[in-house]
Amino acid sequence: MARRINPGPLLAVAFLGVAGVLAWKFYPRGEPAPAPVQAAPAAVATPDAAPAVEYPIEAVPVLPEAPAEPLPALEDSDGAAWAALSALLEGGDLAQWLLPTHLVQRLVTTIDALPRRDINRQAYAARPVEGGLATTEAAGMRYLDAANFARYDAAVATFERVDSRALVSAYVRFYPLFQQAWREVGPPGSQFNDRLVAVLDHLLAAPEPQGPIALVPAEGKPRWEFADPRMEQASIGHKALWRMGPDHATRVKAKLRQLRELLAGQRPAA
Repeated sequence: MARRINPGPLLAVAFLGVAGVLAWKFYPRGEPAPAPVQAAPAAVATPDAAPAVEYPIEAVPVLPEAPAEPLPALEDSDGAAWAALSALLEGGDLAQWLLPTHLVQRLVTTIDALPRRDINRQAYAARPVEGGLATTEAAGMRYLDAANFARYDAAVATFERVDSRALVSAYVRFYPLFQQAWREVGPPGSQFNDRLVAVLDHLLAAPEPQGPIALVPAEGKPRWEFADPRMEQASIGHKALWRMGPDHATRVKAKLRQLRELLAGQRPAA
């Protein structure tokens, strides 16, 4: 029984997560907070009030560059977005990882789905990892085989290798298109960059499995599920980190932690 595992959580964050949250220096830390004072009564929000922007895209620094061509319309952006991302892979085959159509919209939808349990497959940005899920048997139980982790070697290496400063500049340049795509799926008045930070926090909070990961056959389906119900009910993003193995997950989290710090100007809560 084999199961194809998709690297979408890694690759979507590799473009948006790295791009949206990488800078080349830490933002300065704020002064210690003053002693609490009696707060004034909170204003009553009106139905039309937009949520406050926590991480404005204007605060993300970019590399100096020559004036760029105007952005295409969102519906015509596949070619420009594909070319920009391909250039950042330094000769790597982008088609190995991502689907070429509706690229910006798929990336936004995939990012938004990482803390959730399900996603519409038509909205997913990435191609499946090659090969079937490797399992091993011991004492009558089926476990995730460590041999499975090698399937993620190339994806993790690509994620670590992307030039951060060039990628953040590309993300900021294309941000109006990401924000437009986000308006079609996100809460009214919200910012995609804020959602990106929340997704990074979620990924960093993924617990580390203790010992081998037990599997069971999915009821009525030709695939494996986590034997631990809590793991099986977890999000797409957490499951992806567990399936790639502890070493890969540690490397990915280290990169994500750096990204989150650089975007927010503060260290994530432990």
